[in-house]
Amino acid sequence: MIVEILKEKIVHREYYLKKIDNFLGSNIIKVLVWQRRVGKSCILKSVIQKLAKDLPIKNFFYINKEDLTWDYIKDYKDLKQEFDKFLQTIDNNFRIFVWIDEIQEIEDWENFITHLQTKYKNIEIFITWSNSKLLSGDLATKLTGRYVEIFIYPLDLEEFAIFKDEEISKDLFLQYIQFWGLPWIFEVKYNREAIFEYLRWVYNTILLKDVVRYNKVKKIDFLDSLYKFVFANIWNIFSAKSIADYLKSQRIKISIDTVLEYLRYGINAFLIWQLKAVDPTTRKYFEIYNKYYVGDLWLRNAIVWVKLAKDINKLLENYIYLLLKKYWYDIRLGRFKIFDKEIKNYKNIEVDFIAEKEGKVMYIQVATSVLDEETRTRELRPLLFLNDNSKFVITLDDIDFGEYKGIKFVNILDFHKILKQW
Repeated sequence: MIVEILKEKIVHREYYLKKIDNFLGSNIIKVLVWQRRVGKSCILKSVIQKLAKDLPIKNFFYINKEDLTWDYIKDYKDLKQEFDKFLQTIDNNFRIFVWIDEIQEIEDWENFITHLQTKYKNIEIFITWSNSKLLSGDLATKLTGRYVEIFIYPLDLEEFAIFKDEEISKDLFLQYIQFWGLPWIFEVKYNREAIFEYLRWVYNTILLKDVVRYNKVKKIDFLDSLYKFVFANIWNIFSAKSIADYLKSQRIKISIDTVLEYLRYGINAFLIWQLKAVDPTTRKYFEIYNKYYVGDLWLRNAIVWVKLAKDINKLLENYIYLLLKKYWYDIRLGRFKIFDKEIKNYKNIEVDFIAEKEGKVMYIQVATSVLDEETRTRELRPLLFLNDNSKFVITLDDIDFGEYKGIKFVNILDFHKILKQW
């Protein structure tokens, strides 16, 4: 099997290979996490191809439970028996590497992983799973040893350009932001209907296996309606009560507690993310003002039928949110009051994102275009009240507005470069 993997043509996602590099040489368990079909298996294979250049493949123990080759491995005892046979063939002068893909399909798998980590000091362990039988929050109870979660996000624009072997451009971004986030889509010919059919299949699999089955959800129709509502309203500020009120207007009676519970299920399965609001001047959090974003724009677009002209600002903002998450920023929604001299009263002001990393903070406004002076003034205004030099307005505009009173105008095509520099 390892020989076959070495022959595969794989587009290497260097960002994740570099993250994994940080933990090579230790017996910390590397756990690749995210929803289905984002390419976790391919990243495992990328690591195998990379290490095989300098290490004997006889020391590589690899199992993929999606492959019927290993269908006979049912529980941790079968797994240990297979591993014991493997040990008889290794080169003891080198480390042992273990890759188990879709490990949740093996009963009591944690017994085997704990055994390896306890008994062998010269071992490296990599595992992945799909969420139907294990969620990220379950790790602490499953793995008593040291582990690190490596989140594998859908393709970003840079990765998408590499997969397509094209230069980054505005046209490429507009194509990408509609339905090209999952690596497997590249196996589908460029056909909008076929791509959306595939994406809806992925969504339904996640919904039924990772949410409904895992959480034993009984109100399936309500769950589906709730998520479609959130998908359609990404970037809008709302509370669980406002969602419940909307659903009531659709003759769906449900409690606020149930809404919150079902939203949490979606968050645990990486379908949606919650962005909490904070006053950037006082650092006080608000309990009722939240935004929700989707973990995968392309699944969202397939479910609510993307209309680019109408949705572009939502998609742009959601993309920036995911980009900030990928680069490990702590993200909040900025909300504070200012005294408006014109109306002689206080007025609520919002900053789309407050992103913090290693003590440094950036404030971000998002707009498809600020060519219109009124729009530009509206987007600039909240940032002018903040005494910080790291303030940005992110747009799709081709015109370079430069800088205004410490606020930088940045095209989305260049924003990833700024994140890398921080």
